[in-house]
Amino acid sequence: MVNITKVDLLRLASSFDYAYSLEAIANASTEQVSFISYDPSFETEVLGNNVSQKLVADLPWDAFHEAGVYNKNTGKIYATSNWVGDFDNPINVTVIDINNNDAISSVRYPNLAEPNGGTAFYPVGTAPNSNEGQQVVYCDEGDLQRGPSQLVLVDPAKNTSKVLLNNFLGRNFSSINDVKQHPKTGDLWFTDARYAYW
Repeated sequence: MVNITKVDLLRLASSFDYAYSLEAIANASTEQVSFISYDPSFETEVLGNNVSQKLVADLPWDAFHEAGVYNKNTGKIYATSNWVGDFDNPINVTVIDINNNDAISSVRYPNLAEPNGGTAFYPVGTAPNSNEGQQVVYCDEGDLQRGPSQLVLVDPAKNTSKVLLNNFLGRNFSSINDVKQHPKTGDLWFTDARYAYW
C-alpha cells in the first residue's frame, strides 16, 4: 500500500506540532511506502496514477542507505550502501537494473572511497532531465587510507570517475554528505557534516 499525505503549507509554517506529525507519518511503517506531497504536481507528474510499491531485495548488508539516483543513460538506480565499519570493505554503490528484472549488483568506482549522498548531474548548458551527458555526483566522505572527503563525478555509462573538489581554500572537508545541482545555474550545493570528528 502507498500512503500519500498532502501538506498544508500554511499550517506547516505556523505549527511545530503539524511538522512533527508529518515526520511521524513518514517514519510510521516499513510495511508501506509513505510520501509527503508539498505540491500537487508531485502526485500527478512524478508518482502518476498507478503508483505502487515492490520489495526489490532483502540483502545481508545495508545496500540502500542514500543517494537513490536514477540514470536515464543506463536505465539503472544507483544507491550508496551504509558503511560496515571496515576499511578493507568500503561502501559499495548498489545498482538496481530496472530494465532487467530489478537485478542487483554492487560496483566500486575509481576515486570514490566512501560514497554517501549523491545526485543526478547534468553538464552546464544541457537541459535538466535530458539524457544528454547525465552523470552522478557523489559525496565521498573519504577515509584515512584513500584520502579526504570530496565531491566525485561518476559516469556510470562509461564506468569513469573524476574528483571535482576535495578542499576549500586548501583546507580538507570533514565529511561531505548531501549534494544537489541547481536546476538553472548548474551550481552544486552541498553540506559538510562533522562525521569525521565523531
